[in-house]
Amino acid sequence: MEDPPARPEPDLRASEEAERLVRQARLAQTRGQSQTAADLYRQAAAAAPDDAPLLATVGEGLLELRRVQEAKQLLEKAKALAPNDANVERAFAKAVLAAALGEWGGFPGGAPGIDYASAKSATLLTLLVPGLGQLVVGQTSKGLLLGGGWLLCLVAAVLVPNGVSGLLRMVMGQLSADINLAVLLPLAGMFVFWLAAVYDMNAQAKKAKPDRRERPKPPVDLPFE
Repeated sequence: MEDPPARPEPDLRASEEAERLVRQARLAQTRGQSQTAADLYRQAAAAAPDDAPLLATVGEGLLELRRVQEAKQLLEKAKALAPNDANVERAFAKAVLAAALGEWGGFPGGAPGIDYASAKSATLLTLLVPGLGQLVVGQTSKGLLLGGGWLLCLVAAVLVPNGVSGLLRMVMGQLSADINLAVLLPLAGMFVFWLAAVYDMNAQAKKAKPDRRERPKPPVDLPFE
């Protein structure tokens, strides 16, 4: 029986460079510079691709920045490099949970990977077509549920004899038009699905809204040694 291939040892110099980049990323993160922090985390991961603890640190940093899928991929790699490392395993479990919760908008502080501008744009799309905003931001299951339910109710309303057509005739001034009141049931269903979709996206937009509180900033940008 052949021995399993030896795990590559991380290069010491590369790991030191990666740790320096991680420190810079954390500093940018505390200043609210999310994109800069994410870029620095990526550079750190590229600098030491075989350093499992460092990849776990980078993955957790990206997770805090709501780059959930990216964090999950890095942590999967770290787990493969160090399958018995409890810290790596714990970080990977957090990423898996965040990815699962994010599909339904349950990620703490808002859906992962959705910034305030994206959530607001998705809310506008949801106002037009329920579920469309959720699909745009990647919440496929929720979008299909809300959009599909709304569409089924629409089809049901159209199929009711003298339902939608009767309402249209009344709106156009034919007050004596016959209306099948059964059409009110699918129309109410359409409204419920529309309201649920809009409320959901609006709630996510509020959670993703940037924190405007002032944070103390270091007086100067000191280079890292």
